[in-house]
Amino acid sequence: MELYHGTSKYLRAGQTTYPHHFGHEWVGTIEKPPQDPSAGHLTPGAIVTGSTMLSCQTCVACQSGHKNLCLRVREVGLYDHPGAAAGLLNMPASALMLLDDAATSEPHPAQVLIEPLVTVLEGVAKWCPSPGNRILIVGGGTMGSLAALVLSYYPVEVTVFEPVSSSHLIDLGINTVTDPEDISSEFYDVVWECSGARSATEDMLSHLKVGGIILLIGVPSADTRLDISELALNGQAIFGVRHGVDHYPAAAEFLHQHSQQVNHLVDRIYPISEVRAAFERLEEPREHPKVVLKIA
Repeated sequence: MELYHGTSKYLRAGQTTYPHHFGHEWVGTIEKPPQDPSAGHLTPGAIVTGSTMLSCQTCVACQSGHKNLCLRVREVGLYDHPGAAAGLLNMPASALMLLDDAATSEPHPAQVLIEPLVTVLEGVAKWCPSPGNRILIVGGGTMGSLAALVLSYYPVEVTVFEPVSSSHLIDLGINTVTDPEDISSEFYDVVWECSGARSATEDMLSHLKVGGIILLIGVPSADTRLDISELALNGQAIFGVRHGVDHYPAAAEFLHQHSQQVNHLVDRIYPISEVRAAFERLEEPREHPKVVLKIA
């Protein structure tokens, strides 16, 4: 939506310009396989997804095993690499994840959720939940819903604050709060900020216990302000979560095991010819967060 409205930080920073091929959450079919002998599993017709982050493999971060912190990273559909809305997408074989190579296989709409799911798994890797932790997830969109779903399999207490639409979370058995007054006096061990909203980001410290942790997954606006002195005096910490490039196999397996629940996050599927209607749908309150485009 930020690319659609021209408010994206990638546009403001000059990292990308119009015309722009968006599409960083995708699943597709191999049309022309790579010539690399080591990529023999990527056969014509195979169903694949791929990493949004294309790391350089040579910088200090990549060489030290932190490809998600690559200093020369390119982002599919965001900057420096055209996205899946182009119809045909060129991807390095090393960045692809095979999902299905059966002759009758077809991409499933919910498989586009593997990309945001890997970021959730990176958040879990940043901070491993401990039994009994009280966790607040701010924002019940795609990322917040996936975080709630993953964390529901840990021995922790999860609450999602989503003031707009939360019926899909309730259907998944997730404890959901819609009124900010209901959490105004609550303190949590960990706050997952998944909304990217400036007001929510500025308010997240008020819900965090002394010594608590914030996982910043949403990307707030550049002029967001935080009381850093409060952070220091309370011994709290904020961790930025930058994609989970190493978690694609685990994300694919999670989606396979919990496909019925993940499918519940998909709202509607539009053909590319109705892309305007798809963006208009994104502007509306919805019972399910994800809108999917079918390119071909």
